[in-house]
Amino acid sequence: MRIRVTEVDSAPDDLYAQVPFDIDLIRQIPGPDRPDYWIGKLASPIKWAFVGESRVVTHVVVAARLVGEQLRIGMQRTSLNIAYVVDSSLLQDPTLDFAKCAYVAIGVADA
Repeated sequence: MRIRVTEVDSAPDDLYAQVPFDIDLIRQIPGPDRPDYWIGKLASPIKWAFVGESRVVTHVVVAARLVGEQLRIGMQRTSLNIAYVVDSSLLQDPTLDFAKCAYVAIGVADA
């Protein structure tokens, strides 16, 4: 499933200029606090200035902001949490490890 992030809030300055962006959801992954996180591949990489260093982000972790709400085909203006994957080993892990991603923003998405 592909979602399109159309707005962000509480985000790093460099992310605002890169909206909108598309995410192809790869697989759902349970986290320590809830079972419904998703690992997604960005359709186009995002540039991220982190502590003065320029990075390129290719994958994210997302979840509906409200626990119990689901990311699904046909959703409109759904609020979600967005984290950049900072350790690519997370892509193979069976459960979400928050140490392998960096929370960056609240987003609004459609599918």
